[in-house]
Amino acid sequence: MMIQERVALAQRLEEAELELQGAMRGLDGSPAARMRLADARTEYCAAETQALRVLGAHQALEMVEQLGAAP
Repeated sequence: MMIQERVALAQRLEEAELELQGAMRGLDGSPAARMRLADARTEYCAAETQALRVLGAHQALEMVEQLGAAP
């Protein structure tokens, strides 16, 4: 796998994680907030599934942990 592909996967995971966190913070019980959270969860699962499929479980876990340790 090329570096550009790894970077793209990492960026997708990071963006999905940030949106999921934002949706959780903004959860106020409204239908719009619940829909945002559902959409964010769907995208996060899709990004995670892609990473697992492309990189393999071990490499994906390392990448997620690196993203979590980033400032």
